[in-house]
Amino acid sequence: MKKLLKKSLVFAVAALSLCAFANGAKETKDGVVSSGKSVAANVKKGSGKAIVGDIPCTFPIVDKPLTLNVMLVINPKYSAPDNYVWKEYEKMTGIKVNFTEVPNSSSARKEKIATALASEEPLDLILRGKVSASTLQVYGDQGMIIDFMENDMLKKYAPNCYAYLMSHPDTLASVMNPDGSIYALPQVNSGAELRVSRKLFFNKKWLERVGMNVPRTTEELYKVLKAFKEKDANGNGNPNDEVPLCNQDWAATQDVFFGAFGISNRGQQNQVVDCDEKTGKARLIAASDGYKKMLQYLNRLYKEGLLDNEIFTMTAANWTVKAADDRIGCFAFTNLAPLPGGMSDNWVPITTPLEGPDGDKLWAPIRANFHSTGNAVIPATCKHIPEVLKWLDYFWTDEGTLFYHYGVEGKTFVKLSDGTYDFVDSIKDEMKNNSFDDIAAKYVPYVGGSNPTVEIAPYFGGGEVQPIPAAAARALFPYGPKEYWPSFTFTSDESAELNPIQVDINKYTTSARSEFITGTKSFDTWDAYIKGLKNMKLDTMLGIYQNAIDRYHELIKK
Repeated sequence: MKKLLKKSLVFAVAALSLCAFANGAKETKDGVVSSGKSVAANVKKGSGKAIVGDIPCTFPIVDKPLTLNVMLVINPKYSAPDNYVWKEYEKMTGIKVNFTEVPNSSSARKEKIATALASEEPLDLILRGKVSASTLQVYGDQGMIIDFMENDMLKKYAPNCYAYLMSHPDTLASVMNPDGSIYALPQVNSGAELRVSRKLFFNKKWLERVGMNVPRTTEELYKVLKAFKEKDANGNGNPNDEVPLCNQDWAATQDVFFGAFGISNRGQQNQVVDCDEKTGKARLIAASDGYKKMLQYLNRLYKEGLLDNEIFTMTAANWTVKAADDRIGCFAFTNLAPLPGGMSDNWVPITTPLEGPDGDKLWAPIRANFHSTGNAVIPATCKHIPEVLKWLDYFWTDEGTLFYHYGVEGKTFVKLSDGTYDFVDSIKDEMKNNSFDDIAAKYVPYVGGSNPTVEIAPYFGGGEVQPIPAAAARALFPYGPKEYWPSFTFTSDESAELNPIQVDINKYTTSARSEFITGTKSFDTWDAYIKGLKNMKLDTMLGIYQNAIDRYHELIKK
């Protein structure tokens, strides 16, 4: 009976999810969704002027003392449970939180969460857990976590979150399973500043020394990087210590080149499968002609020492040392926060995508109105579900997301005359000789990502909304994909068939990628590489993805 009810719910939710758009909602050129009649009106009336949500939250949440046990995934360098916002939120809500800290490394995080859910120890919430959609489904099928849609819990106790999901079909489709269940709250990044996930930055002084401008094409980029390498661009007298293109990880590298080769054409959430524009069907990016051309281009950069030869082993610490020593000429990142203090003004971003050899001029690393799922999960052992959902719902209001990202007005931030916000001078003074994130993490809990809230300007205080990266994001946003796919969810049967195939294909393509770029595998073997993919049930994998794509298109039609 439960499954039948959920299947019926899918169609009701699908219809409701589009009512904001039917009533005049539209996306602006800057990526901000402006709505006509707010879906929030179907839940509880707010002012109708909110960007995120404005259904009133009542504080304190409880009328007698309550303690919640919360597992919080943290990066040791970032947010600690005793930061300013968490302390203030305890005063506001009347709820004390016992945080159990879990390290952010993938293996440790997954192990700790799995152990906690299998235990009978009381646990009320897993926060910032990055639990994947497929893993959530397994836990949900086993009854280890709650379904937020069961008994209208999300609608009753977290009306702001519910209203947001119902009015943003790309977000809803990324968290709702085909049977209508929702097992976790996501992080949403919305607006151009937050949706454009990667930018490409150039060292201004290096450009001046070699007498060149920010490149506009992949070929111009090659020439700029070559000049950086050969002309002592950092001016220290050593012509051999420059690293022209140096990123903290491989993902940043592929993100900023995908679009120049016409791939990853459905946005940041889909970097394994995109759309074959000739057939309109799903294709594996790593099997496309554009992907081969991108690898050939990167192989050229790698062989000539223009792409850091440590790209597949780079660590953030190693990258920071190179940046501090003025050895980097160009890098891709979300913002300028990783740079050592005082260096941000020395970098200039591209404001139009690099045009590729076939005329492609797409900026691929742009998200749908979604960042990641699995960031607020309620275990089945929780005895205080209404209170937990109310505790979370505040972060889905304009007021609450401002609090989450900036703290308290007059104490940690000020409102500026242009309607934006900034940290108070004492905090900014701390940031002068330290990274932005390291200092912000003392006061606000969002640093490190995977937050169960909406990140959007002007309420978000991170590096993405600083002047240089924000301007780059607004300039690049109009060059994004013509359609954004959500992060797809699958049925249990689909996941059971898809997951092992995808594991094998990912392992195979990852290994081949590094071999093609470094030159240990010849491009003469490309046909054999493609044959190997087909032998791994590639067609089955694409068929499952196509089913999910078709479901999404049906959802947005209703």
